[in-house]
Amino acid sequence: MGLVIKILLLFLVNWEKSIMPHAIVTGGSTGIGAATVDKFVAEGFSVSILDTNVSAGQQLVEKYNSKVMLFKADVAIRDEVSLAIKSAVLKFGTPDVLFVNAGIYRFTSIFDLREEDMRNLIEVNLCGVLYTVAEVAPLMREQKSGAIVLMSSDQVFIGKSGCLVYGATKGAVGQLAKGLSVELSEYGVRVNAVCPACVRTPMTEKIFQEVADTQKEDIEKVWAREAQAHPIGRVASPKDIASVVYFLSQDGASFMTGALIPIDGGLTSQTQSLSSLNVSDT
Repeated sequence: MGLVIKILLLFLVNWEKSIMPHAIVTGGSTGIGAATVDKFVAEGFSVSILDTNVSAGQQLVEKYNSKVMLFKADVAIRDEVSLAIKSAVLKFGTPDVLFVNAGIYRFTSIFDLREEDMRNLIEVNLCGVLYTVAEVAPLMREQKSGAIVLMSSDQVFIGKSGCLVYGATKGAVGQLAKGLSVELSEYGVRVNAVCPACVRTPMTEKIFQEVADTQKEDIEKVWAREAQAHPIGRVASPKDIASVVYFLSQDGASFMTGALIPIDGGLTSQTQSLSSLNVSDT
């Protein structure tokens, strides 16, 4: 009887892999990443989250039961990324979609460059992207299909004071999307990048609170001022970004690769950025 049960369980696991496409989302525990997990699960995907925020990620696992798994990994450490990807593949099979979303933000100015902040930004926002794609790309090459979406920023298109190194890392991610699209196209793998302006997430809430405290005003007034910097009259929600990520992963975007997609409420279409905060969650 025990052998029969084991065979049945093995069959069920393989059956799940065969009928449910698999998406991997780095930084998927909160904010844009969590909204993207919600979107992909709603569309019938199994989702693997790579994140260091275990408590928030575990809430998504409990919410979706067997459809979502959390693998603790710091994207700045390649061995952790490699182990997490291998574990995700064992659980759900080769990924059909990779959303490289994990990132951090630090205020930086040319007049106050802190080596630790510079190193952290580059290791997470740039090296972390390379490590993650380097682990997944061979799997997609083998299956001759896949969609990769990188998290870039509106700072691919415009400069903002106070976030010099952050903007540089996101500009580099934009170039990675272009270079990877050329390198991986022959294997049926598409690579695009989303480039949001300001998004209201737990990360930007902390940043805006710092600004509000410094300026001695209510945080909602700071948010309202930022919203008015966007022609559309508001900042983005995580769902706004998640819906575009999902579109880029699907057949409707099959002729799109190497694209840098602004999701910015018209911010970068202006002749001059009116953003009073120069803050992004991307």
